[in-house]
Amino acid sequence: MKARKPGKSDVVRNRRIIIYTIVLILALNHISAYHSAKEKKESLVQQDLEKESEVDMVFKEAAVVPEGKPDMKSAVPSETESGLVIYEEELWSLILTNAEYPVPEDYQVVLKQVPGTDQMVDERMYPFLMEMLEAMEAEGLSPEVCSGYRTLDKQEKLFNRKLQMYVRNGYTKDEAYTLTRQTLSIPGSGEHCLGLAVDFYTRDYHQLEQAFEETPEGIWLREHGPEYGFILRYDRGKEEITGIQYEPWHFRYVGAKAAMFLKEKNLSLEEFYIEESLYG
Repeated sequence: MKARKPGKSDVVRNRRIIIYTIVLILALNHISAYHSAKEKKESLVQQDLEKESEVDMVFKEAAVVPEGKPDMKSAVPSETESGLVIYEEELWSLILTNAEYPVPEDYQVVLKQVPGTDQMVDERMYPFLMEMLEAMEAEGLSPEVCSGYRTLDKQEKLFNRKLQMYVRNGYTKDEAYTLTRQTLSIPGSGEHCLGLAVDFYTRDYHQLEQAFEETPEGIWLREHGPEYGFILRYDRGKEEITGIQYEPWHFRYVGAKAAMFLKEKNLSLEEFYIEESLYG
């Protein structure tokens, strides 16, 4: 019997089989590659999560300290790959206000009176302030809180009073405004309006002047304030960054972790915001 020669339909069918086979092979290879990439990505994500969990656990364990002053030497490593770790519940202490960032209109604060004064502060920072004052008094120092929380209205009145004083002394309004904003936050802003800033006198020195830095209290606050969460807010050499002249009597609560970090890196709060990309 003679073999049948393949007809046109057979050739077409064979071509289709070959094409389908090639397509099937390509599809299987694509699916295999997809699953391989997916597994690799999931593996990398899991590794990242494990690393984050390890770092988070380190800070959580370090944060468990006895009652009293936080031991931030263990809570904040001097160097970390991701920088300073701040928990969401700590952000209230880092709110920034300056000429560009006014106090939010809906900002609310619960106040508590500083014993022996008529000054009020944010109740969340109150225990740290008291602990710091007690530590100073235990060393024979005599710090006095002479200014705490201010309303926005009071801040505006203080600003306008200072501005008028410069005008009466012969300065133009523009000159008076420039000089005033170097010593007081402009209306609508102000560290004191957060309830997180305090100005200090001493028993023997009742002047808000640069000579405060030479008092034993001024020296102690600059050196040890960060251990309790307080930074010298307007430091010498930072005037162009903060917009405020050097004020060695003005301390701001930012929390011990952040305060120790800022001291170590010699950063103002504005520089910290820039470095950590926190500006909105």
